[in-house]
Amino acid sequence: MSEAWRGIVLAALAAGILMALFHHAVVRIYKARDWLARGAILLDVDSPAEFAEHHPRIAVNLPLETLVQDVGTIGARNSRIVVFAHSWWRGAKAVRELRRFGFVDVFNAAGVHTKEELSMAAARSAPAEDNEIELSRGR
Repeated sequence: MSEAWRGIVLAALAAGILMALFHHAVVRIYKARDWLARGAILLDVDSPAEFAEHHPRIAVNLPLETLVQDVGTIGARNSRIVVFAHSWWRGAKAVRELRRFGFVDVFNAAGVHTKEELSMAAARSAPAEDNEIELSRGR
């Protein structure tokens, strides 16, 4: 294969990878916004310090480190849950744990770039006088 063809193939592969990543990020935001508009819980699994520093407005903080102990405070197993974290990996771990405990409708919308999008979507879906979701434990 000539050098020109090799360059074209590599450029096409790189473009395909970038398009797939962009599509994944955009689909994540739209799906999370749709779920929030339909009453899903926005669960932030960052540490309390990270949560205090910046989080989507109506997010409930349940740190990944205590998720297993506090999973009973989330609500019914048929609740829709949008998981938020600043790290996609942390969100993925939280989704795995929630599914292990019987939650089926769980979606990982983690990633720093989704924070503002989720804040706006969650604020639009919440009643004006109630922009906080409380866990049964009062968090």
